[in-house]
Amino acid sequence: MKTIKTISILGLLFLSFACSDNNDDDDLSETQKTENLLTSGKWYLESKTPDDFSACEKNGSLKFNDDGSIVQENFEENLGTCELEETATATYTLSGSSLEITFGSDVISATINSITASELSLTDSSGDIIILDKTQG
Repeated sequence: MKTIKTISILGLLFLSFACSDNNDDDDLSETQKTENLLTSGKWYLESKTPDDFSACEKNGSLKFNDDGSIVQENFEENLGTCELEETATATYTLSGSSLEITFGSDVISATINSITASELSLTDSSGDIIILDKTQG
């Protein structure tokens, strides 16, 4: 009888741990959550305030990688055709909501205003607000 009680108690304990509502994301810091979203795929240029991107420039993207590298694709209109003008590689550093992107000797500082799985809002050091999303064009 004692063995049955022990097995029952162990079974209940196992079930309570197996059914617990512990989400692994709850244990991540805000910076880790932001980095996970940042590295979740390509971010395409959507809008910029006060200036805006052309329809062609909206094909441009930023791809943040887990290793701290970033790949930027720039598109420009050439004789009426939207073409990939350049692909550049850089590095980035994320600290809280502060983002620094280093292209050679150029360092671009930005603040992440908000980030979700589908939209990223940044303010750069000149005060421009840049919106990126997961949809090309």
